[in-house]
Amino acid sequence: MARRLCGESAYPAALLAVAGHGLPGASRPFPASPPSSWSSLLKAAESNRVLGLLRSAVDSGALPATAAQRAEVRTAHRLALLRVLSLERQLVSVTSLLTSAGVETRVLKGSAYAHLDYPDPALRMFIDLDLMFRPSDIERAVTVLAGAGFGRTLAEPRPGFDRRFDKGTTLRGKDFEIDLHRTFVLGPWGFQVPLDALWSGGEPFMIGDHELTALSGPHRFLHACYHAALGDWPLRLGSLRDVAELHPADEPGFVALATEWGVQAVVAAAVADSTRLLGLPVTGELREWAAAYVPSRREERWLGLHTREGKTFAAQALATLPVLPGLRNKAAYLRALVLPDKQYTAGRHMSALSRWSFGVREAFRGLGR
Repeated sequence: MARRLCGESAYPAALLAVAGHGLPGASRPFPASPPSSWSSLLKAAESNRVLGLLRSAVDSGALPATAAQRAEVRTAHRLALLRVLSLERQLVSVTSLLTSAGVETRVLKGSAYAHLDYPDPALRMFIDLDLMFRPSDIERAVTVLAGAGFGRTLAEPRPGFDRRFDKGTTLRGKDFEIDLHRTFVLGPWGFQVPLDALWSGGEPFMIGDHELTALSGPHRFLHACYHAALGDWPLRLGSLRDVAELHPADEPGFVALATEWGVQAVVAAAVADSTRLLGLPVTGELREWAAAYVPSRREERWLGLHTREGKTFAAQALATLPVLPGLRNKAAYLRALVLPDKQYTAGRHMSALSRWSFGVREAFRGLGR
């Protein structure tokens, strides 16, 4: 199973120009007249998290629009910003609660990118919160947030699974979700991340008069590459825009960092896809390196777990097993997946056999077999 390329046909043509709007050298052409399929374009901009860029393109005149279309995108963007502002208030509240309980956090994506990496925070849309924790703090964080009224969307397969093996977990509040991260992604690529290194530095930013901490610049860019290359399928254009906005100044140093981590294939895929789909010039050491990078067969297989419509948790989980260190970890991981606690399977599987059959089917589907 090899990595698939995401084609231009997955998006309305004007949306590719919108996603690259304002970037130096972006060459995707805008239509010469107001789009006839405006409703589809607006909906796609919302789902790809580039609504702020659509408004910017319309307001600047780069994208021709009727008076009704201009009014509609401004209203949609205003509503999205109200959602973002509400989430930022929740972010301050949640991080303050965790800090008072002695749990350190790093803000991922969302507000961190908007305030640190975009020229105008109003360009960066998001619909939930993402926080990173040290593995040893995951259980404590869940307990603290549960006491504040948040509930898990899915039970832990067995005690300690989040801390040892998973990407993290998701908690749901009254009207929003928080993704608690231990690492960047589920599957073998997640185990390539040296987790201790992520906590060796951080960059502060402000929301009102509250200071929060994001990952360091290089680590933010690495996470942006992970999310762009291994997240949604078709690829989310907002995530590809993140890769372009967070482009590191020290390109040779970043290639060396990606090589040190063993994640060259993820970075190369993200940078190459961002360059190709946003219509950016292949200039500079990083983009030239990404365009020329040839992944190994193993890297192709690992990327392929994420670049298909039918990608599944089961296939990614199965591919994780070989990269776990030590027989004890492998045995604990298998036991948790094959014989999870009852609360994990409640309402989803009638028996261990039905769960096993479901898992095998999903694994093969995710592997494209």
